[in-house]
Amino acid sequence: MPAKVRGASGGVNWRRLAIRLHLWGGLLTGPFLLVLGLSGAALVFRTEIESLESATPAVASSGPGAPSLDAVVGIARTRHPTAEPYALRIPSAPGQPYRVELRAGRQHLEIAVDPSTLQIVGGRAAERSVMVAVRSLHAGLHAGRLGAVVVGLLGLWLVVESLTGLWLCWPSVRRRPRVAGGAPIERVGSRGLHRLVGGASLALGVVITLTGVVLALGSVLAPAGASPSPARTVSGLSRLDVIAARAAASLPGAKITALIARDGDAVRVETTAGAVIVDRETGHVARAPSSETRLGVWDWIARLHYGDFAGWVSRVAYALVGLGLCLLSITGYLITAQRTSGPS
Repeated sequence: MPAKVRGASGGVNWRRLAIRLHLWGGLLTGPFLLVLGLSGAALVFRTEIESLESATPAVASSGPGAPSLDAVVGIARTRHPTAEPYALRIPSAPGQPYRVELRAGRQHLEIAVDPSTLQIVGGRAAERSVMVAVRSLHAGLHAGRLGAVVVGLLGLWLVVESLTGLWLCWPSVRRRPRVAGGAPIERVGSRGLHRLVGGASLALGVVITLTGVVLALGSVLAPAGASPSPARTVSGLSRLDVIAARAAASLPGAKITALIARDGDAVRVETTAGAVIVDRETGHVARAPSSETRLGVWDWIARLHYGDFAGWVSRVAYALVGLGLCLLSITGYLITAQRTSGPS
């Protein structure tokens, strides 16, 4: 019954329905998708932006490392006596400060310490970072769990927009005249740019959208107290000099890059040759379990959403898709404005 499919009397005009869904859905969600596209493109390069945001303070000397790791942590605690240290980051290059990460309630602090003079040379609250604000905007529109639900629903609707756009564009692509058997000719303008960007970013855009929906709805369903409690890591970064010596003896030649407090008396020591778990009281050293070094399903979903799986190639491609979403929103409004103002 082709006539019914095309919208004859008594049938459903699916194409007209798709047009209205694509049009009105795009008009209503366009501003939100524009925000998600821009924030997503920025988050692809979050590491580089954060490094620019928190410029590395200069240290007095680029000589040997800190005489005592415990002293570095102790100096950092003098600025925030009630905060509990949970990580010590050791720079890979000389002339850079050691970074002590502390937790004070819900606030995460980072203190930079000159390892030669044991002087504090910088500090910041992670929650005041620009990229933290951008991440909150992208994940939940600064509206907590309700915002995350809205982001998830926007992602689902974006899939509908993608599929209806593909269906509406496909017949016109097939009918479009060709040049010497080549690709169809597309008219220059907002409509042509809209189709070009939509078609080029469709496959990767759907992957990004669906993984984003999973992450958004997963954050809503996660227990409210899922974050680690500060009380579980109290005094977890004591006796660091002994712990570092034990780790160095178990991995000869490896350079320690971080010491991170774990549950109980355990401290995770990350090195250039892998990670080990050292018991703070007994000094027992064990290799980090494979479950800790192997990415879980949730980690892969996050990597797939942010493009952290193929280096700069995937990251640039993901950023272009985010910018493409902004172009789709803008050109969609321009197409609507041209239609309402009369024939072009």
